[in-house]
Amino acid sequence: LLLSAAYADLGGPLTSQDRVFSLMENTTDESLVPTRGGDWDDNGVWRVLHAHTWNADHDQILQVFNGLNKINFDATNVLGFNPSKGQAAEARFIRALALYYLLDLYGQYPIRNPGDNLLLAPEVKSGAAGGDFIISELTTILPDLPTGNGSEKANPDAARTLLMKCYLQRGTWANRAAPTFAAADMAQVIALGNTIMSSGKYSYAANYFDNFNPKNDNSPEAIFRYNNTAGVGANNSGIGARWNMTLHYNSYTPNNPNAGWNGFTTIGDFYASFNTTAVPTAYGPTDTLFDGRLGGRNYNNSKTISGINPGFLVNQQYNENGVAEKDRKGNPLAFVAKIADNMIETGSNLEVTGIRVVKYVP
Repeated sequence: LLLSAAYADLGGPLTSQDRVFSLMENTTDESLVPTRGGDWDDNGVWRVLHAHTWNADHDQILQVFNGLNKINFDATNVLGFNPSKGQAAEARFIRALALYYLLDLYGQYPIRNPGDNLLLAPEVKSGAAGGDFIISELTTILPDLPTGNGSEKANPDAARTLLMKCYLQRGTWANRAAPTFAAADMAQVIALGNTIMSSGKYSYAANYFDNFNPKNDNSPEAIFRYNNTAGVGANNSGIGARWNMTLHYNSYTPNNPNAGWNGFTTIGDFYASFNTTAVPTAYGPTDTLFDGRLGGRNYNNSKTISGINPGFLVNQQYNENGVAEKDRKGNPLAFVAKIADNMIETGSNLEVTGIRVVKYVP
């Protein structure tokens, strides 16, 4: 039960649109949440993330820190109750995953040993020492992780993948202002990746978005995943937030039409970097003209269900019957790239500004 609780903890900070996803995406050139009239203002919490003007009292920053540290605490708690070698390895992997995000987002993390006096302050690791501890943990548990675990549980290849991410970030954790990347660390990334690829367990899905459709539990690309099914993971919104957060209020959803929240968008320059014109540019080779991640391409698994093609959604949108959709004012529902510089939309087209992104197939 203790180990199951640690797994269940992953849901909150790692599936909700306003937790790890928001801090790692809305602070970049991939995603932002403009204010649309009275919608998505929330006292400016979304805008300050994209503008890099947040304060320490920002609720998302506090909630993510607390959520990740709950994983940290509950996974450590498993170790104090005589777990089997495999159970201990799984708990330490879950903890290492939480520590990875804490170090990446906050530059430090608290760490306790099982049985430590909770009235005393924990040890705090940061920078290079913080990264070295995570790498040491993953390297130590690698031989003990159950090889029979599926991708929904901690397994050796999941540890190898997280190790790869740690070696890639090691130089940044050591010096964020002027990172360097040691050849030995990059060699580790390559070696670990080769081990995973040469195992024969994985292959590319026939279609990129097969990895994100409702029946993706047997995806040939999945190494470590979170079960998003009935009865698994309380206290999180489920993966439906991934499309509701971006779709228009009048966009179709199978269970609840008119359920889109009309929030998250991407940036025009990011969309253009995929080379959406007939002439190749420095931003992308010719084959990106046929990149399945771009919107407007037929994807049979969803086209007849929701009418929504996963990927980038731009220009006129259509429902499941191929009928052109309209916004709430009766105008064509056609998403445009331009977003107000201050991220506050007030014009007559405020409902359609910003290119939308759908990854999980509704």
